[in-house]
Amino acid sequence: MKRYILLAGLFLSTAVTHAQGRLGIQLSPSTSINRVYTSPNNAGFSSAGAAFRCKLGPIYDHPIQDNCYVSTGLLYSFQHLAIKNEKLSPDIREKHVLHYLQVPLLLRFYTSELTLDTRLYASIGILGQIRVNARNTELQEGRDKSFIEEFRLWNLAGLLAVGGEYNTSLSTSIFAGISYQCGLSSVIGKQAQHPSASQVIGYGDMLSIDLGVRF
Repeated sequence: MKRYILLAGLFLSTAVTHAQGRLGIQLSPSTSINRVYTSPNNAGFSSAGAAFRCKLGPIYDHPIQDNCYVSTGLLYSFQHLAIKNEKLSPDIREKHVLHYLQVPLLLRFYTSELTLDTRLYASIGILGQIRVNARNTELQEGRDKSFIEEFRLWNLAGLLAVGGEYNTSLSTSIFAGISYQCGLSSVIGKQAQHPSASQVIGYGDMLSIDLGVRF
């Protein structure tokens, strides 16, 4: 993980050197949530709960107008997928930890200053996610392998965020906000063959508290 964050920092530092923008660091403690469906929707699969996760990494904002920026970055994201099915025999209940590299492409809008050096922001856009690791962390007793055999290498998510930013100096600011990441494509690539199981579709969502600094 440290290697990925270091490479991300070097990449974005090079981008800032050749463009008029702002580099920053973001840390987002998060709740990872799943939406689980089947096709057809009659097989009894559902989410088996949420988990505390986080994402962190460098970010970069490029101005296109006075109060509008294009925001990107390279975040290392820890996520969670848990499914259950009590209709099958034996029951299915399993949990997985997923690691992604996220590349956001967002529009960030700022208000005018509400008070001295303080303004609000709202962001909207998409996230491209590349899976770098996945492992099973919990398996139902009586099963020797996971029902989910593979996860997709990449997927897409939408993101909406709101928050506030405070300028601590002419070149440095700190920010805090809330964001919601909504999965747009299924993270499940391949599932075990079962005569009673439909195709399972799983989306990964995250509700996050975003904390960071911009230079």
